Amino acid sequence: DVCSSDLGGLALSFNDTIGLYDKQTIAPRLQHNADGTITTRADQDQAQALLGDNAPQRHVMRASMVWQSPTLSTGGTMQNIVSGLLSDWTVAVLWSGASGTAYSVGYSYTSNGANVNITGSPDFGGRVIITGDPGSGCSDDPLKQFNTAAFSGPAVGSVGLESGANYMRGCFVTQTDLSLSRKIRLPRGIAAEFRLDAFNLFNQSAVTARNTTMQLASPSTSSTITNLAYDATGAVVTSRSQPKNAGFGVATGYQSPRTMQMQLRISL
Repeated sequence: DVCSSDLGGLALSFNDTIGLYDKQTIAPRLQHNADGTITTRADQDQAQALLGDNAPQRHVMRASMVWQSPTLSTGGTMQNIVSGLLSDWTVAVLWSGASGTAYSVGYSYTSNGANVNITGSPDFGGRVIITGDPGSGCSDDPLKQFNTAAFSGPAVGSVGLESGANYMRGCFVTQTDLSLSRKIRLPRGIAAEFRLDAFNLFNQSAVTARNTTMQLASPSTSSTITNLAYDATGAVVTSRSQPKNAGFGVATGYQSPRTMQMQLRISL
């Protein structure tokens, strides 16, 4: 969707790229038969339904405003001062917003958790088992971006179809950037241009990444997660509560903080 307008010194625009669907064909799940033939497994359609949706971002939006201040009339001393301060400024504002990207949870066993141990094949592994409501995938709690208690690891004998893909989404991220500039004509053909840029003007700090891999000791303890940000008493484990070495479900990335820059350019 695109909308734009020019209101005599004020220009506005807005666009929204909407992702409806992104279905992809997954690789064939092959079966090696006793007679030496190779056929597609009977659960190929089930695997396609579970894993074939890439779930694109629903919205990627941009809005902009550019305003050119008018040249004020001059006359007396005070009018000249006011005109000199307020005339001929250009103000530009860019707002951006994006829906969270889709993701799903993975697993890692400390021992006996290789693909061949879980599924019997080195070519593909199991998938996590969803035992409860995982949540939306975005939370105000940086230590628990989703319900970490809603998952367990796959068991020996898995066929890799315990859960689907992209069933949670990250946080909506929005940012406002500002640009303020003015060109001043000086005597003898000299021009001075001043520009101030502020990126992420309101210093917003949405979560952009989180640790989505749960660590488990072995398939025999597939419901005991060993890298949570909390211990058995509910106390925070300091070493797992920061983006570096983050525990399962902990935020690992944030949008860039506010930055500002100024420029003064003289043209002779």
